[in-house]
Amino acid sequence: MAVSRSSLLARSGTALGSVGRTLGGPAFELVTAPPLARGGARIATQAARLWGRILGGDERTEGELHVITGLPKWAFGRGGTTVGATYLTHASDAPSVLEHEDVHRRQWERYGLWFIPMYFAAGQDATKNRFEIEAGLEKGGYLPKRGRNLPPREATSP
Repeated sequence: MAVSRSSLLARSGTALGSVGRTLGGPAFELVTAPPLARGGARIATQAARLWGRILGGDERTEGELHVITGLPKWAFGRGGTTVGATYLTHASDAPSVLEHEDVHRRQWERYGLWFIPMYFAAGQDATKNRFEIEAGLEKGGYLPKRGRNLPPREATSP
């Protein structure tokens, strides 16, 4: 039986994440120190921008986030993926989604390359993944927006 690439990646991330959790304390603070974390985030950003360009995406900047649209759907996870300060997507670039992805950009800045195993260790269920919760499940499209899909209210007389 073949193991899917995504499940292998998830298991690898979970294993690396457990290393990160046991690392903790001063050692974890060292590998996520701002200069190291920012350096890792910059490397990830440039790699993702290169990936987007190779695949012919259209790049623009929204604040500190590089947004690359028009990519084939196999080139990223879910509706889009933020790598460093680069958001890769086909067309999921509504303002609320970009707010969500900008939180992931800040997470990359905070943790650097350690964000990869930490994210996978947090789990594939976005509604339980602490990084997705912090970024906002509604804005990320994981939950319906509040106030939507409600039946119209009936008018009441004064």
